[in-house]
Order: sequence, then C-alpha cells, then structure tokens
Amino acid sequence: MITNHLLEEKERVQKELAEEAQYDVFKYTENTHKNVLEAQAKYGLKLRYGQREGGTIDIFKL
Repeated sequence: MITNHLLEEKERVQKELAEEAQYDVFKYTENTHKNVLEAQAKYGLKLRYGQREGGTIDIFKL
C-alpha cells in the first residue's frame, strides 16, 4: 500500500479515536462531534455539517 506521513498520522489518530470509543461507531461519532465543537470554540471556527437530501438514514432498517 502506498503511504506517507500524513496518511500514517491520520490512521494513527483514527485508531486512537476508535480505541477511545471502545470501537462503538455511535460513541466514535459523538466524541468526534464533541471535538468539533471544542475546536470551534477554541479557534473561533464556524463549521457546518453537510445536509443530505431526503433526511437521515436509519441504519437499523438497512
């Protein structure tokens, strides 16, 4: 696999976040959202999430 320093760092951080969330995707998402809110406050950022046409997906009905 082709890799570089940035990809290695991204993978390291993703692994750390997954371990912190105990490999629970809902907890991972919640923790990531919290991190986004903290970064917004700390750095004066204004981030927006994309909007999906048609509402949300209920993953339990897939």
